[in-house]
Amino acid sequence: MSPKLNEDSLDPNNFLLWCPEPEQAVNVGPEQAPCVLPQVPLPVRPAALEEGDPSADAIGQGVYDYLRQFPDCPHNAAYAELLRDAYPHFLSDLGSQILMLDHKEVDSYYIRRKISYMKILSLLDGDNSGLLQRLGIEYYNLSQMFTEFGECRQHLLKAMAYFYRILKHQPANLTVLNYLAQIDYLFGDYPAAIARWRQVIDRLEEGPPRQALTEKVEQLSADGVPEYPLIDDYELIGAAMECYGRGEIAEAATTMDIIEERGKFTASFPCPEFYYFLGICRSKNGEQGGAFEALEKALELDPDYPLAREAMDRILEEGKA
Repeated sequence: MSPKLNEDSLDPNNFLLWCPEPEQAVNVGPEQAPCVLPQVPLPVRPAALEEGDPSADAIGQGVYDYLRQFPDCPHNAAYAELLRDAYPHFLSDLGSQILMLDHKEVDSYYIRRKISYMKILSLLDGDNSGLLQRLGIEYYNLSQMFTEFGECRQHLLKAMAYFYRILKHQPANLTVLNYLAQIDYLFGDYPAAIARWRQVIDRLEEGPPRQALTEKVEQLSADGVPEYPLIDDYELIGAAMECYGRGEIAEAATTMDIIEERGKFTASFPCPEFYYFLGICRSKNGEQGGAFEALEKALELDPDYPLAREAMDRILEEGKA
Protein backbone atom coordinates (compact mmCIF):
# COMPACT_ATOMS: atom_id res chain seq x y z
CA MET A 1 0.00 0.00 0.00
CA SER A 2 1.48 3.37 -1.01
CA PRO A 3 1.74 6.26 1.47
CA LYS A 4 -1.11 8.75 1.51
CA LEU A 5 -0.79 12.36 0.37
CA ASN A 6 -2.36 15.22 2.24
CA GLU A 7 -2.35 18.54 0.42
CA ASP A 8 -3.95 20.46 3.30
CA SER A 9 -0.72 22.26 4.31
CA LEU A 10 -0.07 25.77 5.52
CA ASP A 11 1.48 26.64 2.17
CA PRO A 12 0.12 24.21 -0.44
CA ASN A 13 1.96 25.95 -3.26
CA ASN A 14 5.31 25.02 -1.75
CA PHE A 15 4.73 21.88 0.33
CA LEU A 16 2.78 18.66 0.40
CA LEU A 17 2.23 16.66 3.57
CA TRP A 18 3.37 13.07 2.98
CA CYS A 19 2.46 10.25 5.38
CA PRO A 20 5.07 7.49 5.74
CA GLU A 21 4.13 3.86 6.28
CA PRO A 22 4.39 2.44 9.82
CA GLU A 23 8.03 1.69 10.69
CA GLN A 24 9.19 3.20 7.40
CA ALA A 25 12.82 4.30 7.74
CA VAL A 26 15.38 6.32 5.83
CA ASN A 27 19.13 5.79 5.78
CA VAL A 28 20.98 8.91 6.85
CA GLY A 29 24.44 10.10 7.73
CA PRO A 30 27.88 8.94 6.56
CA GLU A 31 27.17 5.43 7.82
CA GLN A 32 23.70 5.34 6.23
CA ALA A 33 22.16 4.35 9.55
CA PRO A 34 18.41 3.66 9.43
CA CYS A 35 16.10 6.15 11.16
CA VAL A 36 12.44 5.31 11.61
CA LEU A 37 10.21 8.17 10.48
CA PRO A 38 7.60 9.54 12.90
CA GLN A 39 3.99 8.60 12.20
CA VAL A 40 2.91 12.14 11.35
CA PRO A 41 2.45 13.93 8.01
CA LEU A 42 5.87 15.16 6.85
CA PRO A 43 6.19 18.30 4.71
CA VAL A 44 8.08 17.84 1.45
CA ARG A 45 8.42 19.81 -1.75
CA PRO A 46 6.00 18.65 -4.48
CA ALA A 47 8.89 17.81 -6.82
CA ALA A 48 10.16 15.26 -4.29
CA LEU A 49 7.08 13.09 -4.89
CA GLU A 50 7.12 13.05 -8.67
CA GLU A 51 8.70 9.58 -8.81
CA GLY A 52 7.20 7.98 -5.71
CA ASP A 53 8.47 8.20 -2.15
CA PRO A 54 10.67 11.21 -1.35
CA SER A 55 14.37 10.59 -0.82
CA ALA A 56 15.97 10.87 2.61
CA ASP A 57 17.53 14.19 1.61
CA ALA A 58 14.21 15.52 0.32
CA ILE A 59 12.48 14.61 3.59
CA GLY A 60 15.11 16.35 5.70
CA GLN A 61 15.18 19.46 3.52
CA GLY A 62 11.39 19.68 3.41
CA VAL A 63 11.00 19.35 7.17
CA TYR A 64 13.75 21.90 7.79
CA ASP A 65 12.36 24.47 5.34
CA TYR A 66 8.82 24.03 6.61
CA LEU A 67 9.69 24.25 10.29
CA ARG A 68 11.68 27.44 9.76
CA GLN A 69 8.61 29.04 8.18
CA PHE A 70 6.06 27.58 10.59
CA PRO A 71 7.73 26.83 13.95
CA ASP A 72 4.34 26.71 15.70
CA CYS A 73 2.81 24.24 13.23
CA PRO A 74 1.14 20.96 14.24
CA HIS A 75 3.68 18.18 14.88
CA ASN A 76 6.46 20.75 15.31
CA ALA A 77 8.07 18.77 18.15
CA ALA A 78 8.14 15.60 16.02
CA TYR A 79 9.72 17.55 13.17
CA ALA A 80 12.38 19.01 15.44
CA GLU A 81 13.16 15.57 16.89
CA LEU A 82 13.50 14.14 13.37
CA LEU A 83 16.02 16.83 12.50
CA ARG A 84 17.94 16.09 15.69
CA ASP A 85 18.00 12.33 15.16
CA ALA A 86 18.47 12.09 11.40
CA TYR A 87 19.64 15.48 10.13
CA PRO A 88 21.75 17.15 12.87
CA HIS A 89 23.58 19.25 10.28
CA PHE A 90 20.39 21.27 9.83
CA LEU A 91 20.37 22.14 13.53
CA SER A 92 24.02 23.21 13.26
CA ASP A 93 23.03 25.42 10.34
CA LEU A 94 20.21 26.83 12.44
CA GLY A 95 22.63 27.79 15.22
CA SER A 96 24.93 29.46 12.68
CA GLN A 97 22.05 31.48 11.24
CA ILE A 98 21.02 32.67 14.70
CA LEU A 99 24.57 33.89 15.32
CA MET A 100 24.56 35.63 11.95
CA LEU A 101 21.24 37.33 12.69
CA ASP A 102 22.63 38.56 16.01
CA HIS A 103 25.02 40.73 13.99
CA LYS A 104 22.45 42.00 11.50
CA GLU A 105 21.07 45.52 11.65
CA VAL A 106 18.15 45.64 14.08
CA ASP A 107 15.04 45.17 11.97
CA SER A 108 11.70 43.49 12.63
CA TYR A 109 12.25 41.05 9.75
CA TYR A 110 15.49 39.76 11.24
CA ILE A 111 14.06 39.62 14.75
CA ARG A 112 11.14 37.53 13.51
CA ARG A 113 13.50 35.14 11.74
CA LYS A 114 15.64 34.82 14.85
CA ILE A 115 12.58 34.07 16.98
CA SER A 116 11.44 31.37 14.55
CA TYR A 117 14.84 29.68 14.63
CA MET A 118 15.15 29.83 18.40
CA LYS A 119 11.66 28.36 18.75
CA ILE A 120 12.85 25.28 16.88
CA LEU A 121 15.75 24.82 19.27
CA SER A 122 13.43 25.31 22.24
CA LEU A 123 11.31 22.38 21.01
CA LEU A 124 14.30 20.18 21.81
CA ASP A 125 15.37 21.93 25.01
CA GLY A 126 12.25 23.39 26.56
CA ASP A 127 13.81 23.92 30.00
CA ASN A 128 16.82 25.88 28.74
CA SER A 129 16.40 29.11 30.72
CA GLY A 130 18.96 30.97 28.60
CA LEU A 131 17.05 30.16 25.43
CA LEU A 132 13.71 31.03 27.01
CA GLN A 133 15.12 34.35 28.21
CA ARG A 134 16.42 35.19 24.75
CA LEU A 135 13.03 34.42 23.24
CA GLY A 136 11.31 36.66 25.76
CA ILE A 137 13.76 39.49 25.12
CA GLU A 138 13.44 39.17 21.34
CA TYR A 139 9.64 39.31 21.57
CA TYR A 140 9.96 42.39 23.77
CA ASN A 141 12.38 43.97 21.28
CA LEU A 142 9.95 43.20 18.47
CA SER A 143 7.15 44.94 20.38
CA GLN A 144 9.24 48.11 20.50
CA MET A 145 9.80 48.28 16.73
CA PHE A 146 7.72 51.14 15.34
CA THR A 147 6.43 49.07 12.42
CA GLU A 148 5.23 46.39 14.88
CA PHE A 149 3.12 48.64 17.09
CA GLY A 150 -0.10 47.19 15.67
CA GLU A 151 0.88 43.79 17.13
CA CYS A 152 2.62 45.17 20.22
CA ARG A 153 0.21 43.62 22.71
CA GLN A 154 0.55 40.13 21.21
CA HIS A 155 4.35 40.38 21.22
CA LEU A 156 4.40 41.47 24.86
CA LEU A 157 2.09 38.67 25.94
CA LYS A 158 4.36 36.14 24.25
CA ALA A 159 7.38 37.70 25.96
CA MET A 160 5.61 37.43 29.32
CA ALA A 161 4.86 33.75 28.74
CA TYR A 162 8.54 32.97 28.22
CA PHE A 163 9.61 35.09 31.21
CA TYR A 164 7.08 33.42 33.53
CA ARG A 165 8.45 30.00 32.55
CA ILE A 166 11.86 31.15 33.78
CA LEU A 167 10.53 32.60 37.04
CA LYS A 168 9.19 29.17 38.03
CA HIS A 169 12.78 28.02 38.46
CA GLN A 170 14.61 31.34 38.89
CA PRO A 171 12.36 33.67 40.92
CA ALA A 172 15.23 36.10 41.54
CA ASN A 173 16.33 36.47 37.90
CA LEU A 174 16.91 40.25 37.76
CA THR A 175 16.85 40.50 33.97
CA VAL A 176 13.50 38.74 33.78
CA LEU A 177 12.05 40.80 36.65
CA ASN A 178 13.17 44.01 34.95
CA TYR A 179 11.55 43.07 31.62
CA LEU A 180 8.34 41.97 33.31
CA ALA A 181 8.23 45.25 35.23
CA GLN A 182 8.61 47.17 32.00
CA ILE A 183 5.76 45.16 30.45
CA ASP A 184 3.60 45.79 33.53
CA TYR A 185 4.35 49.49 33.12
CA LEU A 186 3.29 49.45 29.46
CA PHE A 187 0.05 47.68 30.38
CA GLY A 188 -0.63 50.29 33.08
CA ASP A 189 -0.21 47.93 36.04
CA TYR A 190 1.95 50.30 38.06
CA PRO A 191 1.68 48.39 41.38
CA ALA A 192 3.01 45.21 39.74
CA ALA A 193 5.76 47.14 37.98
CA ILE A 194 6.79 48.86 41.21
CA ALA A 195 6.83 45.56 43.13
CA ARG A 196 9.07 43.89 40.52
CA TRP A 197 11.43 46.86 40.23
CA ARG A 198 11.78 47.00 44.01
CA GLN A 199 12.92 43.37 43.92
CA VAL A 200 15.55 44.39 41.38
CA ILE A 201 16.63 47.43 43.39
CA ASP A 202 17.08 45.34 46.54
CA ARG A 203 19.61 43.16 44.74
CA LEU A 204 21.52 45.89 42.87
CA GLU A 205 24.74 47.35 44.18
CA GLU A 206 24.92 51.07 44.88
CA GLY A 207 25.54 53.03 41.71
CA PRO A 208 23.86 54.90 38.83
CA PRO A 209 21.63 51.97 37.66
CA ARG A 210 20.18 51.51 41.14
CA GLN A 211 19.72 55.24 41.61
CA ALA A 212 17.96 55.65 38.25
CA LEU A 213 15.62 52.74 38.93
CA THR A 214 14.88 54.04 42.43
CA GLU A 215 13.92 57.43 41.02
CA LYS A 216 11.69 55.76 38.43
CA VAL A 217 9.87 53.76 41.12
CA GLU A 218 9.41 56.87 43.27
CA GLN A 219 7.93 58.73 40.28
CA LEU A 220 5.53 55.89 39.48
CA SER A 221 4.47 55.72 43.12
CA ALA A 222 3.74 59.43 43.07
CA ASP A 223 1.84 59.26 39.77
CA GLY A 224 -0.66 56.67 41.01
CA VAL A 225 -2.98 54.82 38.64
CA PRO A 226 -2.51 56.08 35.05
CA GLU A 227 -5.40 57.60 33.12
CA TYR A 228 -4.78 55.01 30.40
CA PRO A 229 -2.05 52.43 29.76
CA LEU A 230 0.80 53.45 27.51
CA ILE A 231 0.17 50.47 25.27
CA ASP A 232 -3.00 52.23 24.10
CA ASP A 233 -0.79 54.79 22.35
CA TYR A 234 1.27 52.03 20.74
CA GLU A 235 -1.89 50.45 19.36
CA LEU A 236 -3.28 53.80 18.22
CA ILE A 237 -0.08 54.40 16.26
CA GLY A 238 -0.50 50.95 14.72
CA ALA A 239 -4.10 51.85 13.81
CA ALA A 240 -2.93 55.13 12.28
CA MET A 241 -0.43 53.25 10.11
CA GLU A 242 -3.22 50.95 8.94
CA CYS A 243 -5.37 53.99 8.08
CA TYR A 244 -2.49 55.53 6.17
CA GLY A 245 -1.99 52.29 4.24
CA ARG A 246 -5.68 52.31 3.25
CA GLY A 247 -5.43 55.90 2.06
CA GLU A 248 -7.42 57.29 5.04
CA ILE A 249 -4.92 60.10 5.51
CA ALA A 250 -7.10 62.53 7.47
CA GLU A 251 -7.96 59.88 10.06
CA ALA A 252 -4.31 58.83 10.35
CA ALA A 253 -3.22 62.45 10.83
CA THR A 254 -5.91 63.11 13.44
CA THR A 255 -4.93 59.99 15.42
CA MET A 256 -1.25 60.96 15.39
CA ASP A 257 -2.10 64.52 16.44
CA ILE A 258 -4.07 63.19 19.41
CA ILE A 259 -1.14 61.04 20.55
CA GLU A 260 1.29 63.94 20.27
CA GLU A 261 -1.07 66.27 22.14
CA ARG A 262 -1.50 63.78 25.00
CA GLY A 263 2.30 63.65 25.21
CA LYS A 264 2.56 60.40 27.14
CA PHE A 265 4.16 58.32 24.40
CA THR A 266 6.61 60.99 23.27
CA ALA A 267 7.68 61.71 26.86
CA SER A 268 8.22 58.03 27.69
CA PHE A 269 9.74 56.83 24.41
CA PRO A 270 10.88 59.68 22.19
CA CYS A 271 11.67 58.19 18.79
CA PRO A 272 12.28 59.85 15.41
CA GLU A 273 9.98 57.37 13.63
CA PHE A 274 6.98 58.81 15.48
CA TYR A 275 7.65 62.36 14.35
CA TYR A 276 8.55 61.27 10.82
CA PHE A 277 5.26 59.44 10.45
CA LEU A 278 3.40 62.36 12.01
CA GLY A 279 5.12 64.62 9.50
CA ILE A 280 4.21 62.62 6.42
CA CYS A 281 0.62 62.24 7.66
CA ARG A 282 0.33 65.99 8.03
CA SER A 283 2.03 66.61 4.70
CA LYS A 284 -0.33 64.26 2.83
CA ASN A 285 -3.21 65.98 4.66
CA GLY A 286 -2.15 69.38 3.35
CA GLU A 287 -0.68 70.64 6.63
CA GLN A 288 2.80 71.55 5.42
CA GLY A 289 3.66 73.81 8.37
CA GLY A 290 2.79 71.13 10.91
CA ALA A 291 4.58 68.54 8.82
CA PHE A 292 7.77 70.60 8.77
CA GLU A 293 7.58 71.06 12.54
CA ALA A 294 7.21 67.31 13.12
CA LEU A 295 10.11 66.50 10.79
CA GLU A 296 12.30 68.98 12.63
CA LYS A 297 11.60 67.10 15.86
CA ALA A 298 12.50 63.82 14.16
CA LEU A 299 15.84 65.27 13.10
CA GLU A 300 16.46 66.67 16.58
CA LEU A 301 16.25 63.10 17.88
CA ASP A 302 18.27 61.66 14.99
CA PRO A 303 20.14 64.21 12.86
CA ASP A 304 21.13 61.43 10.44
CA TYR A 305 17.59 60.16 9.84
CA PRO A 306 17.52 60.17 6.01
CA LEU A 307 13.77 59.71 5.49
CA ALA A 308 12.98 62.76 7.62
CA ARG A 309 15.62 64.83 5.82
CA GLU A 310 14.28 63.82 2.41
CA ALA A 311 10.68 64.60 3.42
CA MET A 312 11.73 68.00 4.75
CA ASP A 313 13.61 68.77 1.53
CA ARG A 314 10.52 67.90 -0.52
CA ILE A 315 8.39 70.30 1.51
CA LEU A 316 10.98 73.06 1.03
CA GLU A 317 11.11 72.43 -2.73
CA GLU A 318 7.32 72.50 -3.01
CA GLY A 319 7.27 75.73 -1.01
CA LYS A 320 9.66 77.37 -3.48
CA ALA A 321 7.44 76.35 -6.38
